[in-house]
Amino acid sequence: MRNCSPKWLALILLLGCAHHRTLAEQAMVARGDCGELLRAADSARALEKPDLAQDLVQTCAEDNLIALVAAAAPEEGLLWCGRAAAAQPQGAKPSCNAKTVSELASRLRPRLRVGPADPSAPSDPVLSAAINELSTETNLLYDATAPEVFVGRLVVVVDHSTSTTVAQAPDAKGKPQHVPATLHRFVARAEAQVELSGQTRVLRATDEARDTTWEAAPKLAVAARFAPSVPPPNELRNRAAVAWVRALAKALAAAPPEAVQVSDARGCVAYGLSLNLVSGDSSAAAAGRGDPAKISTCEKLLGEPAGAGIPVP
Repeated sequence: MRNCSPKWLALILLLGCAHHRTLAEQAMVARGDCGELLRAADSARALEKPDLAQDLVQTCAEDNLIALVAAAAPEEGLLWCGRAAAAQPQGAKPSCNAKTVSELASRLRPRLRVGPADPSAPSDPVLSAAINELSTETNLLYDATAPEVFVGRLVVVVDHSTSTTVAQAPDAKGKPQHVPATLHRFVARAEAQVELSGQTRVLRATDEARDTTWEAAPKLAVAARFAPSVPPPNELRNRAAVAWVRALAKALAAAPPEAVQVSDARGCVAYGLSLNLVSGDSSAAAAGRGDPAKISTCEKLLGEPAGAGIPVP
């Protein structure tokens, strides 16, 4: 490709360095199919033709890119966003905004195995039960022998606190009466350490139940209510564990592990997102800066040309 001297005037730069479209490229641009243009841009990147790649992407209208992403599954939507971003300078249009990318990532849910860092550690029955309960929703599995996400022991405690309040209590005829009462709060708190993006973090989640009790009020014909009606402690602990697993799934959506299996499109896209996050470079995955075997596998699974990497934002 012709080199462009910084000494030339702007017009000469434009004319001398611009990509001259072939007849096939002109026909593609005329069709205006964003999917076709973005795929062709990936091929141009793989052939080390960045000017052609940028030219093709920038003929895709912003509205058409947004429509393409909205109609796609999360993994494919992230790839469309990544293909547009990989061929252009940061901030150029068309592009997907951060909110769109975050929403797509939250729905990606690659299959991930969760377990202790030490395979000899005893199984965590509360955590494994919560993960299994939510496996369809989160696509997480509990695996104590070969996890891709390392977690510590899940600790769940239940605290009971009281405070004074005023409650509506039924009188002998069922009419509500305002009486002094005691508000009971039973809060189950769950926490455990988890490795995210190479760092150990403590994730926390809670679940709670509330109820009120009151003494008898003879003048109002209100009978006493001595005991709060709340779920038993074990049920509250299990509910807190389920809330913790949902928090884990949310954290993994924002920071998928590099160890994710690249056996399908979701796994490959998650791997690409992890490469960008760990490197601090949003172009790392598209540039193929990762495990060569994984990159090659994903290029084939995603239908990308060799050298195009994993184009994710």
